[in-house]
Amino acid sequence: MTNLFECITKNDFLKFINNPCKKSNRNFRKDFIIFIFLTVLNFLVLFLKSFYTNEPFIEESDLTLFNIEKIFPYLILIPLIEEFSFRGFLRFKNIKIFIFSVLAVIILLATSIKVDIYRNSSIIVLTILTCFIYFQNHLYEKLLLFINENLKYLIWISSIIFGLMHLLNFHDFKFINLIGITEKIIAGLFFCYITRKYNIFYSFFFHALNNSLPFLIIITYKLII
Repeated sequence: MTNLFECITKNDFLKFINNPCKKSNRNFRKDFIIFIFLTVLNFLVLFLKSFYTNEPFIEESDLTLFNIEKIFPYLILIPLIEEFSFRGFLRFKNIKIFIFSVLAVIILLATSIKVDIYRNSSIIVLTILTCFIYFQNHLYEKLLLFINENLKYLIWISSIIFGLMHLLNFHDFKFINLIGITEKIIAGLFFCYITRKYNIFYSFFFHALNNSLPFLIIITYKLII
């Protein structure tokens, strides 16, 4: 228990939140323990929410939502798009990551914004800016410099937006849902930490693993009933 407490409190993740520019030693085992801790925290939040609202922990709609046809989009496609959209900027030194990230953001905008004029306008503006930056080396260097100088703020902004984006999962807004969103923001910070420390495909692994847990719970629940 003491080792677990020290692993959580003295982990590089907390240091990263305070100073993301500081380099840390790779220790995947300890980082995996942090992931498990955050996962348990997430389910605890969901349990407390269901207890407070008297709503079932597993909604009936979830039983049909999580099926075999949804495995690829929920476990592979969505985590991949979200990682490049929200964490890709941490690896923009690789021009390929920059391009993939822009494409991911375009897909995210196309699927998230319902009003045609806002969706189309944002995609056009983003495409034009990307072309300018890609074909002008000095602009790309300035972008990298801007990211480096404002890294802490950008990490928090991307994590907050990542968390708030999950409000789209709810049919109507309720303040109680903000509790779960807070956990998503923390998860966003963790994925940034993993991307920065290892690479974006490690954060994709954790994200996909996180998304697989609801499937396992639903499958277990169906087998029990």
